[in-house]
Amino acid sequence: MVVENDSERLLAYRRGIIEMLFVEGNHFCMFCEKSGECELQALAYRFGITAPKYPYLFPRREVDASHPDIFIDHNRCILCARCVRASRDLDGKHVFGFVGRGPEKKIAVNAEADLAGTNADAADRAMEICPVGALMRKRVGYAVPIGQRTYDHEPIGSDIEAKRASADT
Repeated sequence: MVVENDSERLLAYRRGIIEMLFVEGNHFCMFCEKSGECELQALAYRFGITAPKYPYLFPRREVDASHPDIFIDHNRCILCARCVRASRDLDGKHVFGFVGRGPEKKIAVNAEADLAGTNADAADRAMEICPVGALMRKRVGYAVPIGQRTYDHEPIGSDIEAKRASADT
């Protein structure tokens, strides 16, 4: 069996999905403290997306900054569930989960009111695993200077491609 995973058709589908993730949220990369460390931004650069072809939806979503050390910006969340799994499997806390369906689906916390009512901690693995900066620690934004950020020198996936190339030789 031959499995093709790098055809033009598949690349077009991947590009479309990335564009939809951008327009369904409020991603302002130039002002985001996750810029240069953001996986969505890195994928957009990798696929040559400078402006999505779909119209922006500009949804109005809340930001929960009630916790003294962390915040959730629902505008940036791409519903990847990494924080849900990390909180459950790595931190053993079950702080995050999904509520709602369809366009109303969002990350919620295990408290009746807000993030401050949870047992989430800035040291939790769930805080560092968010690919887009929807879940961030306070007072650490812009800590890594331009030129030293994760995707400033090597595009996303370069490490995987290097392993594949060395295995082929």
